[in-house]
Amino acid sequence: MDFDGTITGPASELAAALTQSSRLSELIRNFGEHLMRESGVDVFDVWWFQKPGRGVKSEIWARGEFRIPGARGLDASEILLASKTVESELEDHQFNPSGDILTGEVTGIHYVVVKGTGSRWLVVFMRESVHAFKAWQARWIAKRGREANIPEALAIEIREGMLALAIGSFSGHARRQFELEDARTELYRDALTGLYNSRYLELALDMEVRRASRFGTKFCVLFVDVDAFKAVNDSHGHLSGSSMLTQMGVVIKDAVREVDVVARYGGDEFVLVLLGADVDTGRTIAERVRERVAAHRFRTETGKEGAKDCEETVQVTVSIGLAAFPENARTKEQLLRMADETMYSSKRSGKNRVTVYEAVPEADHIQLSGEGNGGQDPDEITV
Repeated sequence: MDFDGTITGPASELAAALTQSSRLSELIRNFGEHLMRESGVDVFDVWWFQKPGRGVKSEIWARGEFRIPGARGLDASEILLASKTVESELEDHQFNPSGDILTGEVTGIHYVVVKGTGSRWLVVFMRESVHAFKAWQARWIAKRGREANIPEALAIEIREGMLALAIGSFSGHARRQFELEDARTELYRDALTGLYNSRYLELALDMEVRRASRFGTKFCVLFVDVDAFKAVNDSHGHLSGSSMLTQMGVVIKDAVREVDVVARYGGDEFVLVLLGADVDTGRTIAERVRERVAAHRFRTETGKEGAKDCEETVQVTVSIGLAAFPENARTKEQLLRMADETMYSSKRSGKNRVTVYEAVPEADHIQLSGEGNGGQDPDEITV
C-alpha cells in the first residue's frame, strides 16, 4: 500500500543518498538519518561483530561501535541482550547467513546483519520510542492531509513498509561498500609485517575507550619491544632484522586471541589491545607472548628454508609493559604512555619480562610490579 508515493518516494530518496555515499560511515549515517525522519525510529546502535577465535566463547566477541548523529543509543542491558541474540543467530548460520544479510527482532529491537569481509559483520540495532512514533505519525498526517483519526494499524503498516524498503536498500549498498573498504584497509596495514599500523591503533583505542566507558568493561594495552634488536641488525644485516620483525608479528599474533588488536607501532615496537581483558588476563597473555618469543628460533636472511643443516637462526627476547583500562587511565594517550613506561621498566630490570602498571590508591606515585625473568624489586616512578 503506497498512497501516492508515500513509501516509494522516500525510498527513492534514500537510494540516491546511499548511492552518493563514498564511505561506509557515511552510508550508515544517511541510513540512520533517513529512518529518524521517515520511519519514526530514533534509537540506534551500529556495531562490528567479529567471529571469535579458536575455542573462544561468544561472550568475548569483538565489537566496534559507530555513532549516528542525533540518535539515542540502546541502554546497556538492551544492547547486550540483542548482541547475544545476533551472536547466536550467526552461530546457527555457521557464520555465513544466507545472502550475506540477516534480519530479525528481539524484545522490540530490530536488527540487520550484513556480512563484511573476513569474519566480520556489520549489525544495525534500532527501535522506535512511543514519542518518536507518534511524532512521525503526526508529521505523516500533516504532510498527506489525512484525517487526524487515521487508524493506528494503517500507520504502522505504512511505517513497516518504509522500514523494509529502507533496510533492503541499505543492505545492498553496504555489502558493495565493503568491497571498497577492503582497498582502504591497506592504509591501516604495516607494509613490512602485515599487522595493523599506528594509524589504525589510534582508531581502535578510541573505539575501545568509548565502548568500555559506556558498558563498564575492561581492556589492556601491551607495549612490546624487542630486546637487543640493534645487535641482530649489526650481526646479521638489516634484511635479517626486517625478516625477524615479520616473523615476530606471526609469533605474537599466534600467542594472542583472534579478537585482540596487534599493531606494529614503529621500528621494533609492537602494541597489543586486549579486548575485554582484566589485569590478570592481560598478564597471562603477555607472559604467553614473552615465552613464545623467547622459545622461537628466528630465521635470518642467510638461512635456507627446509634444510636444517644449513639454517641460520637467532633467538631474541622481548620486554613488555602492561596498562589497564580503567584501573590505570581514562584516555588512550595515558594508556600508551603508561604501557611504554612499564616496558622500559622491564628493560631496566633485566629484559625478557612483563611489568604491570599498578596505580597506588591515594598516593602521588605509581608502582610497577614485575613478572617474568628475574625477581628484582619493583621500580617506582613519580608522576
